[in-house]
Amino acid sequence: MGLDKVKEEILENARQDAEKIIGDARAEAKSALKLAEKQAQEQERIMGEGLESSLAGMKRRELASAELEMQKKVLAKKRELIEAVFSEAGRKLKALSEKKREAHVKRLFGEAMKEMDVAVIRCSSRDVKLLGADAGSFGKLRLIADDSVSGGIVAESPDGRFRVDYSYDAILGQVRRKVLSDVARALFGR
Repeated sequence: MGLDKVKEEILENARQDAEKIIGDARAEAKSALKLAEKQAQEQERIMGEGLESSLAGMKRRELASAELEMQKKVLAKKRELIEAVFSEAGRKLKALSEKKREAHVKRLFGEAMKEMDVAVIRCSSRDVKLLGADAGSFGKLRLIADDSVSGGIVAESPDGRFRVDYSYDAILGQVRRKVLSDVARALFGR
């Protein structure tokens, strides 16, 4: 299916970006470690040999601090990359061709009809025309253009008490919760 190919393409691009960004972060951290070692050596020289044990402790603390800072930077970059993967997936969904978008919207509409009696469909103004012809064949169905729905649909029951959110944002959020650890593993190999 086209989404799997898009997903693989996004993951591959993200893997490559992750390797570069993490490599850069590690290089920056190594540079910081070298600087910390140099500063510790300079302090050791100034203080003299009589304070060797306290300087060794200072050196350990400086190195531990630099190591912690490096880990924080790497973790922040990993979070950014994971966010970028999901942002890219959202952008690709929003940029689908009219033909694919129409197929998605109609399939989601059919799924909503299976779940409940649908009286109202909210979708982007772009998608209202895609459902227009089909909506009439299901009786009194109200289509509402709601541009807060970037893609997909939100279906409501006649009394408004029940709602099924098949918007692209909601679907991507569900996918994110289900596959977040898989994406992290694919990007960072753990």
